[in-house]
Amino acid sequence: MNTNYFSEKQIEVLKFGYEQYDGVICDGAIRSGKTAVVSIGFILWAMNNFKNKNFIIASQSVSSCKRNVIQPLLSIKYLHQQYEIKYKTAQNLLVIARGKTLNYFYIFGGKDESSYQQVQGITAAGAYLDEVVLMPESFVNQVLARCSVPKSKFWFSCNPEGPMHWFKRNYIDKHIEKNLKYIHFTIDDNPSLSDKIKQRYRDMYTGVFYDRYILGKWTKAEGLIYNMYVNNEESYMIDKVPEDMILINVGMDFGGTKAKNAIVVSGFSPFMKKLYVLEAKRFEEDLSPEQLDKAFVDFCQMVFKKYGKTFNTRADSAEPILIRGLKNAALANGLRTTVKYSLKKPIKSRIDTETKLFGQHRIFLMRDTTKDLQLALKTAAWNPKKEDQRLDDGSTDIDIIDAFEYSFEEYMNNLIDGERFQW
Repeated sequence: MNTNYFSEKQIEVLKFGYEQYDGVICDGAIRSGKTAVVSIGFILWAMNNFKNKNFIIASQSVSSCKRNVIQPLLSIKYLHQQYEIKYKTAQNLLVIARGKTLNYFYIFGGKDESSYQQVQGITAAGAYLDEVVLMPESFVNQVLARCSVPKSKFWFSCNPEGPMHWFKRNYIDKHIEKNLKYIHFTIDDNPSLSDKIKQRYRDMYTGVFYDRYILGKWTKAEGLIYNMYVNNEESYMIDKVPEDMILINVGMDFGGTKAKNAIVVSGFSPFMKKLYVLEAKRFEEDLSPEQLDKAFVDFCQMVFKKYGKTFNTRADSAEPILIRGLKNAALANGLRTTVKYSLKKPIKSRIDTETKLFGQHRIFLMRDTTKDLQLALKTAAWNPKKEDQRLDDGSTDIDIIDAFEYSFEEYMNNLIDGERFQW
């Protein structure tokens, strides 16, 4: 390969495959060129050192692995010049061959504690774990245990989280004793980014997210969560329904002992360029299941009359009995909505998505009909006792934020991809 297109740190990654380390850790800022060079280095190392072997490529989910690793790999002209590459979608399998050399790269998602079961039984010659900090430790341990072929190596890439994260304490802090090469990236280590684009990313974040995503620091999350919104609230306000809105979705969170029922309507522009919060309502009174059903019916009828679109309703999946009541009420009243369970994606992933959208000015709130959510966003705080968790002690309204997140979480990947249409 012509290495003139790589930074010094990226070249260090490419060298790793031919050094005596057992693994490499690449952490640091977003858009710093980590994932791209680790992906390329992993494939080149595997193809130059093994034949007819299995390899593991994993991310938090199979879809994120496809988006962040596989699709970019498949777009690299050099790899297609050197190898015959086939991606078998149904099997989540990448098959790469050159001459008599043939290797198999299996794609996995490590989203929760049960994910380790996916990789049991496979014998691998190496593994690449992208977004490793978003995976449970049990999954990572199982992947590494699968790499039992002689001369196998581990490849890790990630953005920083909190300083007490298990990967920071057990791998980065112990990289010398574990014989791991550690390479820390900054945004300046990506030679493909212009100074203008780098500054754009620097302007996108504040607080803990700036420390982690721009400076690449393992910083503790403290204080308010949505600083970008709090510091520039007016820039996110709109006063009329956007003309480019093509889709709406409803999210609903159910109240408990201290919590209140909440419902939020979100709208989306073409290609998920923008997210609009159209309605946000917190029900202060305690509602019986029957009263809740009626309140839901009234709200949905208002939404359809006002916006003229059918929509999905994603309701808190922790309450199946209440969801069944909403489904029955929707059918009985001929509502133009389909009631489904919320996906309950990790809260940290939801917050990351919101932070990116605020930073890119791609999220907007209707001024007069979302006041309950506006207040919740301004007061939402990190839990000082639990790393990277939202404070949930009744002092802030996280119920309406949950409802908001249920309204867009099925489109999170699309919203992240929508960034490329923005710039």
